[in-house]
Amino acid sequence: MLFSRAITAERRARGSAWKLQGLKLVITVSRAPIWQIVLSDICPLSTSDICPLAYQLFYPKLRSTPAGEFVRYVKFNRTLAKRYHDWMVAMHYAKTTQLMYDKIVRQFVEFLGERSVVAVTHVDIRQFIAYMSENGATLSTVYRELGVLRQFYDFLHLGGLVSYVAPRFVRLRRPWWNTLSPLTESQVRRLISATRTLRERALIEFFYATGCRLNEARHLKIENIDFSSRTARIVGKFGKARIVLLTETAKESLRSYIADRQEGFVFREDIRVQNGCLTTRNGKWLSLWYDYRGSKRIHKSECLGKVQQFPYEAARKMHEQVLVRARPVRPTRKGPLSKMAIQQTVKRIAQRAGLKKVTPHTLRRTFATHLYDHGAGVEVIKVLMGHVWIQTTMKYARISTDRLASTFDRCHPGGGALNGQAPTQ
Repeated sequence: MLFSRAITAERRARGSAWKLQGLKLVITVSRAPIWQIVLSDICPLSTSDICPLAYQLFYPKLRSTPAGEFVRYVKFNRTLAKRYHDWMVAMHYAKTTQLMYDKIVRQFVEFLGERSVVAVTHVDIRQFIAYMSENGATLSTVYRELGVLRQFYDFLHLGGLVSYVAPRFVRLRRPWWNTLSPLTESQVRRLISATRTLRERALIEFFYATGCRLNEARHLKIENIDFSSRTARIVGKFGKARIVLLTETAKESLRSYIADRQEGFVFREDIRVQNGCLTTRNGKWLSLWYDYRGSKRIHKSECLGKVQQFPYEAARKMHEQVLVRARPVRPTRKGPLSKMAIQQTVKRIAQRAGLKKVTPHTLRRTFATHLYDHGAGVEVIKVLMGHVWIQTTMKYARISTDRLASTFDRCHPGGGALNGQAPTQ
């Protein structure tokens, strides 16, 4: 009720250019003060301001000058950016999404300087886009930044801080995202043949068999795999779980890699054998290694004899015997394999196979394309990939080049001539 009275008073002040002196308004909900408006001195409300009483409500300590213009909006803009971050946390946005949105909003606030965020027009948005483009931003980058600003100003409009969403009055040419092409079936076989370790084989087989995202594969646990039914339960975006199916080769690769482990993350860092170090100190051969069995890492050493008594080859053999007797082990990490480690593993395997620009997401696109080529319906692929909208699945499930060529040869009257066959009459 009081908020509507404040807006009514503001409109009257806009129309007749009244000057308010010592206006103090306290809005209470359930007897608890929420916002407090303090307009000290003389504060005329000009028609160029966009809902000043509203953002006085939102930021009560904002000062005003006798000329009626609010000064130094830097802190005010940062406060709005912080509250937008809190709103994203409350809405359970992904961490990576929060980081990207915060970065773009922070860049926009820095671009504005001491100007108010709530007084921005579509002209300011265009100037920001031009500024970012002049500093090297591509069309896809500024297109994404415009989308983030639209959501940011939707948030401000929802709170009554702006009367219209300025970024939605700006249109950009839609960029063309040149996505990576899926692999062919022969390229997938080459990729699998290029694996060397059990973990590499299990990783490639799992990505190609399930079409999972990188994060979904990272957090896959052993207890969520049912080898008898060849299924796995994974947790996708927003904590939504789904069941994926495993091929026979993927099942055997995972079983060989997991071995006798009963729980924990499937893909973890390989525990390398500790080789120790053979060195000389004060004319003596020393064998050095670390002991991780306790709560702390302990430096261990053993003297093998004088340098004059043993050559390097003999000292090396004695050093290896000491390591066998000491059995130095490395600590086992409980967490999953990192994103970077998985990406680098797939990249190394692709380089061995003679393939370029192969990522875990490439295998996800390959999974959808190969299913679509072999007659799987888009609805089935949508469920297996964990998509919400079928339009997203259509972006993944593309017709491969081999299928296009075979369909052309089969359906076009002169298509058979391309393969050396006589065209049909």
